[in-house]
Amino acid sequence: MKIISTKDSLSYGIQVCQRVVSSKNPLPVLSGILLKAGDGTLTVTATDLEVGIECTLPMDIQEKGAVVLPARILGDIVRKLPDVKIVMEVNSQNFNTTIKYGQSEFNLLGLSSEDFPILPSIDFSSVLTIKQELFKNMIKQVIFAASSDDNRPIFTGALMEIGEDTVKLVATDTHRLALRTAKMENNGFELEKSVIIPGKTLNELNRIMTGEGEDVKIAFGENQIVFELPGTKLISRLIEGQFPNYKQVVPQGCKTKIKLKTKELLEATERASLLAKEGSNFVKITITEENMTISSNSPEIGKIEEQLPIEMEGEETQIAFNSKYLIDVLKVIDTEEILVELTGSLSPGIIKPAEGQNYIYVILPIRIV
Repeated sequence: MKIISTKDSLSYGIQVCQRVVSSKNPLPVLSGILLKAGDGTLTVTATDLEVGIECTLPMDIQEKGAVVLPARILGDIVRKLPDVKIVMEVNSQNFNTTIKYGQSEFNLLGLSSEDFPILPSIDFSSVLTIKQELFKNMIKQVIFAASSDDNRPIFTGALMEIGEDTVKLVATDTHRLALRTAKMENNGFELEKSVIIPGKTLNELNRIMTGEGEDVKIAFGENQIVFELPGTKLISRLIEGQFPNYKQVVPQGCKTKIKLKTKELLEATERASLLAKEGSNFVKITITEENMTISSNSPEIGKIEEQLPIEMEGEETQIAFNSKYLIDVLKVIDTEEILVELTGSLSPGIIKPAEGQNYIYVILPIRIV
C-alpha cells in the first residue's frame, strides 16, 4: 500500500475516527485504525464493537492495500506534521509503515487488516432523511439529560420515536427529562419506529456534523443504526430494553405559569449556583405576582438573592431545583423568553420556550427542609 496525501486530508479522517477507539480494549487490533486504500479513495475505519466510524477520503493511491495502525500515536504524529506532502508506504509482508514528509520520516509497526472487525452492512432501501442543522439542535437539547450511570443502560441513551410526520428524541436520568419534537414532511421513511440510541453515539454524531450542507441519512438494522453524512458513516448498536413511558412523566396543566427572559434566569442561576455548590447544590425560587426571586446560601460563606421581573398567571409559590439541572436546560433553549409551569413545591416543573411547541423539559424539585 502506498498513498500520497496532504496533512489536512489525512488528519481529518483520523481525527473523525479515533475518538471511538477504546484504549482499554484487550484486543490490540481494536486499539488501532484501519486504513484501506482503494480506487482513488482512502477509507479510514475505527470501532470499539459498539460504535464504528468509517470515513472515505479522495486520495492519490499509488498502490492498493490495507493496514491497521495504532490510533493514538498515529493521530499525534499526523497532527504534528508540517504542512507538506505526505507519503505513506506499507510493507505488505510485515505491515511496517513509513510516513515520509520532506526529508524526514516516521516508522510505525502495523498489524494485518484481516483481524480487524468488519462493520455490519445495513439496508439503505428505507431511509429517514433529516437536515443536519435540525438534528444537531435536537441532540444538543436532549442528550445532556441522559444518565452517565452504566449500571442503568436504558437511561444512558435517548429514545428516538419516528411517527407518521414527526421525529422525537427523549432522554432522562430519572431526575429530569428532555423531549424534542421535529415535524417531518416527505422524509422518505414509511415505517413507524422506536429505538434507544446510546448517548455516546449521539455525542459522536453531533461532533461530526457541521450543521450545514447535505442531510443526515438514517437507516436501521436488526439491532443497529447507521448515520450517513457526505464521506462518513457512523454505525452503532442500539440499547435493548423498554424505555420508560415518558408521557406519564410530563405534567398536564399547572397552577402557576411564568414568562421571563431566558438569559436573565440563566445568569442569575449561574451566580446563585456559586454558593449552591458549597452547600446542597440547589437554588430556591420564590414566585410572587411581579417577581421571581432566586436564592441560595452556604452556612460557611454567605447567601445570594436576586429578583427577576416576570409575567405570572395563577398562584404564588416556592420551589427548589438542582442548580446544574436548571443551568443545563437554559443553555440549550434558543428563544429569548421561556415559560416555567409549576404545580406546587413538591411536583415536577416544566420549562419550555415561550414560542413553539417543540421542546419540553421536566425537572423534579428538591424538598426544602
